[in-house]
Amino acid sequence: MDVTCTSMDEDVRAALLNRYYKEVHATMLAYQSSTLGLFPRGKSQHARVRDNVYCAAALWCFSLAYRQVGDDRGRTHELEQSAVKCMRGLLFCYMRQADKVEKFKHRQSWEDALHARFDYMTGDHVTDDESWGHLQIDGTSLFLLILAQMTASGVQVVFTMDEVDFIQNLVYYVERAYRIPDYGMWERGSRDNVGRRELHASSIGIAKAALESMNRLNLFGDQGSSFSIIHVDPDAQYRNCVILNTLLPKESSSKESDASLLCITGYPAFSIDDPALCKRTEDRVKELCEGNYGFKRFLRDGHHTVKENKSKKYYDPAELTHFEGIECEWPSFFLFIVLTELCRGHLDEAEKYWKKFEKCLIEQNGHQIVPRLYLVPESELGDECTTQGSLVTLKDLNYRMEPLVEDIPFQWAQAVFYITKLLREGLISVYDLDPLGLHLPHQSRHRGMARHLGFKAPGHETVIQVALIAETARLQSILATHGIPTQTQKQVEPIKIRAPGDILMKIYSRLGENKKLGLSGRPNRPIGALGTSKVYRIFGHTVVCYPTDFMLDFYTSFDIRLLIDMVKTSLHFLSLYWNMDGRPTFCLYLIDNRISIYSKFVDLLAQMKHGEVDGIKVRLDRLQAFIPTSYIEHIASGKDDDIDRQLQHKLIAPMRSRSSAVHLSTSSGGSSSVFNDDTFATEAMEPSLMEEEEDTEEERPLFGPADLKEMSSYQLRNNLKHEKNPLGELYLLHELMKRNEKQFDLDTTIEERVQMRYEEAGEKKHWMTVRLAGSLLHKVVDCLAPSLTSMLVRAKEVTIGVFGYPEHVISEPMGPKDIVKIVYDKCMQYDPIEAVLQQEIIIYLADFMTSGYHSPVFEGMLRLRIGWIIQAMKNELRRIDKDKTLQQMAPYDVKELLIQVLQDDDTRSPLSQRQLNGALNRVPPDFYTKVFGILERIPGGIYVRGKNLPQVPTIYELSCYEMNFAMLVEDFLSNITFPEYRQMIVEVLMVVSTVLQRNPEVNFEPTLNLDDLLQDSINMFNQDKGKTMQKQTSEQTDADDNTTSYACHRTGSFYTLFPDGQYGTTGYVAKAVINRVLEEGLHYEPSKSCTIS
Repeated sequence: MDVTCTSMDEDVRAALLNRYYKEVHATMLAYQSSTLGLFPRGKSQHARVRDNVYCAAALWCFSLAYRQVGDDRGRTHELEQSAVKCMRGLLFCYMRQADKVEKFKHRQSWEDALHARFDYMTGDHVTDDESWGHLQIDGTSLFLLILAQMTASGVQVVFTMDEVDFIQNLVYYVERAYRIPDYGMWERGSRDNVGRRELHASSIGIAKAALESMNRLNLFGDQGSSFSIIHVDPDAQYRNCVILNTLLPKESSSKESDASLLCITGYPAFSIDDPALCKRTEDRVKELCEGNYGFKRFLRDGHHTVKENKSKKYYDPAELTHFEGIECEWPSFFLFIVLTELCRGHLDEAEKYWKKFEKCLIEQNGHQIVPRLYLVPESELGDECTTQGSLVTLKDLNYRMEPLVEDIPFQWAQAVFYITKLLREGLISVYDLDPLGLHLPHQSRHRGMARHLGFKAPGHETVIQVALIAETARLQSILATHGIPTQTQKQVEPIKIRAPGDILMKIYSRLGENKKLGLSGRPNRPIGALGTSKVYRIFGHTVVCYPTDFMLDFYTSFDIRLLIDMVKTSLHFLSLYWNMDGRPTFCLYLIDNRISIYSKFVDLLAQMKHGEVDGIKVRLDRLQAFIPTSYIEHIASGKDDDIDRQLQHKLIAPMRSRSSAVHLSTSSGGSSSVFNDDTFATEAMEPSLMEEEEDTEEERPLFGPADLKEMSSYQLRNNLKHEKNPLGELYLLHELMKRNEKQFDLDTTIEERVQMRYEEAGEKKHWMTVRLAGSLLHKVVDCLAPSLTSMLVRAKEVTIGVFGYPEHVISEPMGPKDIVKIVYDKCMQYDPIEAVLQQEIIIYLADFMTSGYHSPVFEGMLRLRIGWIIQAMKNELRRIDKDKTLQQMAPYDVKELLIQVLQDDDTRSPLSQRQLNGALNRVPPDFYTKVFGILERIPGGIYVRGKNLPQVPTIYELSCYEMNFAMLVEDFLSNITFPEYRQMIVEVLMVVSTVLQRNPEVNFEPTLNLDDLLQDSINMFNQDKGKTMQKQTSEQTDADDNTTSYACHRTGSFYTLFPDGQYGTTGYVAKAVINRVLEEGLHYEPSKSCTIS
């Protein structure tokens, strides 16, 4: 075995290639379409994207091998063009669906997904949108990945600008893979095969590799210009990386592992940057899926088994159990491991799997053929059935399997077979197979064709370049007085300072725009923190954008402390996740407006000046000094039309003051520029530096909203004339709004009046008033949808709704309009303030998750019930400060209280801790697997608050490690009304699990009612309490009050008990469990005893 591609004699190489050429002709090229160059799967005449991409890759690899042969007999060109024809055939089929691409990039709906199967001669659709799982992000991404590799090797696949525009739109199509549940590599979606889509790690991984490969790629090669370069959103790429790492080592919510993951741990994607995570993922695939004849796709996969009813599209409930232990095995995945190990240089491991693979080959017409799969024949099922339901893995079984013999070779497997042979025998090198160097660590990857350097692995030593731009010379002078260096726009010329929405988003929307194809270019998506930290060259100008993700369109902008916190969070984010070469350039555009300069903000700027902000390395300097060390992106639409000319004019024109920048103001000023630049006029000013204002006391009105329901509209308006309290005025205005009243007076609408109160309350820091006004105005924070998505794609569910009232469960990403409708529908009628407060909490929770500061606090929390979390915050606030209400707290204080609630605190009482954990829906480690174990022992299932978690079909459709089972348990517990009761039920389940584990002979027949068990425990506690109280005398000392037992007995509440100890809840629940078992009758072996120790 030789993978160096250097030591082989040319004659030997030519002879070997010529022999393989004949095999390729007989087993692959003989079936290639003469029209589109596509390959069919079997006799169906259907061409599938994935099969064809691998076929093109194999033919391309053969052409690369022939490049090294002197007399190639024209085969280099023939094989290369066969590969190009196949890729262009797929491109043709895709471009005929340009309307779907346009719809999908805006909505990400499965109905708009590109078709994945075509007639291999005509390219026509062969199925409709509904009858097949067409949404396969991995297939489209694989096409882009191999296209990039072929282009990097010097092969031109894309010929026209129309095709360049379409490829750019395919990038938009897969860019948000991190939030698109799809049908995955196996075209079926979730494991139970009921048509349900889910996030697949393999799809996200291949999309990540494709985006990295396409970034800054010139599709015309070294003959192209800047117009044929493909652009990728770095923030979308970051999210793909983070969510991929979150999902791994699992494949999806329903699949503990999957053979498809081998395509991202190694060839062709090499997507996992963390070597330890890569190994853990690969090891799990081998442990669960490897067999004697290949890899099964995933556990309980019924595809092509003799027990599968092929006439049905979907499976019936509990049908999965029929396939356990008889899953088919796919030999081609041995080859993926061989290729991966060859690329890593692990030749012994590669040879080990090659030998396993060789035993799986069959011969047809004198040629070696790779069977699509091996299956357990019906004759073997008698013995096999005895192992069903056991914990024996597939590779531990020793039964006979037969290959699936087909008239036409399975092209996907055959193609990978030839690629492996070429690499293994040294006919091509690893760098031929992977010219982009994806198999190498990021810092070692080669970028050919004079490309700009692309994405790299985030580093921990990133230095952030900070430029402070003052809107006016007056503001600059004030800051200079306090030693803060800034520049004005005039001083940074010819560099242009702009908000992303001014130019950048508009020029991005032109990339890929094509009227002939009906494509509009990049959707109107915000530019994230990574995107605004690049320096851009647009229309010959250098452009720097300042970030606009500080929620300055929301009432939180009135809180300067929160603004400071968000700036620090942004710097921390950049230090962790900057994924490009060069340094990030963080531009703060400071606007002179109504707010005084606060000392805490000046302190932040002073930290920047000294080079470190909360441990993050920064460099504060002139913007011009940063250009040589920045990451520079060149953007050109190539349209040269009226729209481009308008954008050029807008770029040249002076920038107006922006509400989306950081607002500072002065009432007086100073004189000098710290950069000794005399390009602006100055005037003598007194600097104004203020401490952060304390929130002024907010008076409550003498009436509440309920008092207004019986009043007539005339009475409401009359009261408005005399109402002096702003909050009371809003109550009155809200009641009028509910009655569809529009006018406040002849000159002012009710909405305008509310807006006035909103701004006044913000200035005075009257937070309850500003929140109520914000909800009446239906205020929405811009980053609500992205924040919600960032939680959902981390395997969380989110519920919207006021505590104690109906909730809406959100389990998949949604558009902003849909989210806003849910928030206001679920909150306004019960507690209007929560319509904006819940938005606040969502933003803060997402911030904690993405920043990395507090992500561990979310362990054990799968469903984030926003209304319940707010209730937990109210409970915590009552514990630490009974005089405050949550609605009256400043946004920064709300955020601080939220993190306090999420973190452990030893000072909390058992009752407070139960209320907190119950409200947070937090469960102990391994909780869901323990519930599964309980369910296996209870035929009639588990009951709580009248809701049943059935044994059948649950344990047959799901496994204990599946996220879907965990979510099912959360649904089961959602009927519980009070947080402390929910937490006690969780504790009861943990005790029941312990009893059942230690006493395998114990069973509950026929059901387990958790309410009854808890009530039995409380009754026993009350009995003990009565006995104890009878023994106590009036001489009981205060010292006794410190003991757990007496304190609990004195309060008389079971919920105030600590879990452990002589009088702990665990002991009472365990007794109740044993009593319940004994009452129902217990059958166990005489030699065994029932204990809970």
